[in-house]
Amino acid sequence: MNSANYEAKELTKEKKLWDIYWASRRLPHSKFNIITTLLVFIALILNSWLSQQPVDETLAFVRSLADSGLSISLSTLGFLLSGFTIFATISQPTLFLRMSEIQNPESGLSYLKHNFFIFLRVFIYYIAFATLCLLVAVLGHSGGLISLLASYSPHPVEVKFALVKISYIVICTSYYFLLMQLKSFVFNIYHAVMTSLRWVAEGYE
Repeated sequence: MNSANYEAKELTKEKKLWDIYWASRRLPHSKFNIITTLLVFIALILNSWLSQQPVDETLAFVRSLADSGLSISLSTLGFLLSGFTIFATISQPTLFLRMSEIQNPESGLSYLKHNFFIFLRVFIYYIAFATLCLLVAVLGHSGGLISLLASYSPHPVEVKFALVKISYIVICTSYYFLLMQLKSFVFNIYHAVMTSLRWVAEGYE
């Protein structure tokens, strides 16, 4: 197998979205995003622990968060698809092929897959969040499967309390985390477009 064929096959190595996610785990995360998300997570734990709000009110709030999170995440996915389409169409094929030949030292992937996976990882995060919200909305409603299973527990009140608090923390933290991912996505779109224009301006196309 010659080098050109090998590089061409590498472009289609990933067969499923899961393969892309697994490979994207090697990509570095923004330290700002990680640190601030961790701080928000800690603040939500403290807020949940110290809050005097009745558990039924917190449960209603969590359900409303799940409902709005599902619609927001699906709407945002449309925006992300538009941004990704701009990036994919405005960039030059020769630029993409050149990027596929150079390895990124941080991730060990080619610069092409490194940049594409950064975008696709955000898609995956939003799909995962939409799935979480859908499960909470479908299974966590009054009389739903989660409520039914909690009622069979020897300590249904404590189980309900724990599930509501954990759901509150996880969903609210996810909201903030995805907001930070959206911030990074916007910058990455800008950087990708400027890179493509610079490629043309310097006479490579």
